[in-house]
Amino acid sequence: MEEEQEETTPLLSPQRRGTYRPHNSKYKWACAAILLAETFERIAFYGITANLVLFLNRGDFLWTSYNAANALFIFMGLSYLMCVFGGWLADTVLGRFRTIVISFVVYILGIMFLPMLGHDGMRGKLCGGRAWIIQPINATKDSTDNQEQYCDSLIYPIIAVIAIGTGSVKANIAPFGADQVKDEGPEVMRMFFNWFYWSINAGVLLSLGAVAFIQQNMGFFYGFLIPAVSLGVALILFVLGQPAYVCRSPSGSVLTNVFRIIMEACRSRRRRRRNYSQPSDIDTVVDPLPNPTWLDMAKVRYGGSFHESNVEDVKSLGKILPVFIVLIPYWMVYFQMQTTFQLQGLHMRIPPLNITVKNNDPGQNTPAGQNNSELNGGGLVKMQMPAAWLTLFDALLLLILIPVMDRVVYPWMDRRGCHFSVLKRISLGMFFGFCAVMCAGGLETYRLQLVQNHTITQNISGTSFYAADLWIWWQIPQYSLIGASEVFASVAGLEFAYAAAPRSMHSIIMGLFFFTSGIGSLLGSGLLALVKKFNWVTDADHGNINKGHLDYYFFVLGGLQFLSFVVFNIVAVSFHRAKMKRQKQQAGNGFSSRHLQRSSYIE
Repeated sequence: MEEEQEETTPLLSPQRRGTYRPHNSKYKWACAAILLAETFERIAFYGITANLVLFLNRGDFLWTSYNAANALFIFMGLSYLMCVFGGWLADTVLGRFRTIVISFVVYILGIMFLPMLGHDGMRGKLCGGRAWIIQPINATKDSTDNQEQYCDSLIYPIIAVIAIGTGSVKANIAPFGADQVKDEGPEVMRMFFNWFYWSINAGVLLSLGAVAFIQQNMGFFYGFLIPAVSLGVALILFVLGQPAYVCRSPSGSVLTNVFRIIMEACRSRRRRRRNYSQPSDIDTVVDPLPNPTWLDMAKVRYGGSFHESNVEDVKSLGKILPVFIVLIPYWMVYFQMQTTFQLQGLHMRIPPLNITVKNNDPGQNTPAGQNNSELNGGGLVKMQMPAAWLTLFDALLLLILIPVMDRVVYPWMDRRGCHFSVLKRISLGMFFGFCAVMCAGGLETYRLQLVQNHTITQNISGTSFYAADLWIWWQIPQYSLIGASEVFASVAGLEFAYAAAPRSMHSIIMGLFFFTSGIGSLLGSGLLALVKKFNWVTDADHGNINKGHLDYYFFVLGGLQFLSFVVFNIVAVSFHRAKMKRQKQQAGNGFSSRHLQRSSYIE
């Protein structure tokens, strides 16, 4: 009986500040291990994605800008799609702890190949020779020769293996951390998710600040070796926290039950229609619900074979999925940050850095190793600011705003009775995403006007780019707006995914949240392929976007984002009305006031 009440109790039910007592005195140590592991894992992940476009677009591989950006879209999409598999594996077979550990091992097996691809000698042995490449490459020539994707038969399997590992970790580490604090009250839960996202962006900051710099200026051998080592550290830290963890056993095949309940409901409803001539007869069978739905037909009381709680879990899934689906255009915008935004930045004036270090990268023995400036006497090479550093403005804004919102803004609003619900935060985040991509489109229109009259040539990692005489700092607003959108849409999305899910479906729901993110990335790739047919993005060279219309692509994304913003608010209103209707029905059936408040945190 106690177990059943726990299942029907809201995960984040409102409580008065300071009224709870810790149930698990070790939860702080458990959370610390999880947050540190997540930080190091994000260092590894963003160490891969920060400069993957540049890595494939430069002289060593010489993929076209379209193919390089598309590879990152595919990698990000697969990483998030695999979250469903990781959630299913944890919920039905292994449990979250063992799933995370095994996923880390798979992750490491994939990432260990990247330093080899960044080393000249190892790359040649793995991929074979390509005598047709002449280095350094001028990335602005209109030649369409040699458009093959060098080493693609190895690169795509590598990123697929990495995607399996990172997707499974991503699906389970947040709900595993939430398991540690679930009994500590809603404030601790909200604090955990805020600091979990803070840890993610601390890893982003370290990765983009140091790893991206090393990749662009000292070579990709060391630039990929650091993420591989960081991932090993993440695994060690996570395993060290095991004595303090609350580990829950897998609860069975949730996805299988979902399909079985749907099929049972359809069969039961057809059977009842045959047995009762009047529709009213169907609703007056033993102990009917006030307003039974077609899924209720799978319940034992309506002649089905499933317990009521199992059916209610499936019904809750139907209420959550529309919110996730409407968020897909937001993810299409979000994943531009490390693809098309970076391509745009590579074709703007990038300032040099006034530091010099020895160029001792063993993986760079060719002229392309003279990455970003002339060699000085004594073997010194001047450094250049990585284009990926603009993403730091997104990460810095998150690191600043998340503690401010958690410690100052949200408590201040709560004290004044102005509850800033999860759905409201998601809506505001979507609006910021719309503003970000529209800023990018306006900037690209202006940049294209400038390059018609004058361009500058800059060497980036051994490849020459014809750029507009426009400082890359003009991208700060679009990156900052993406950061603001994350504070609201992405953080609140994580909270919604966990809070709205029944306990038996935590990992699956979290996996579906990330699954829709992956769909957004793949749809971004598909939209890029579509506009390529209109020559908005061209592959007539190896990185030049000056003769395309990337601004049109941004404006189309902005239109999709605004449309989804409107639809999301309609869905949120429907969600709220459904809540009010449920509360009215519960009040009529004698439910307690605690049950009548169960959805206020979310809605």
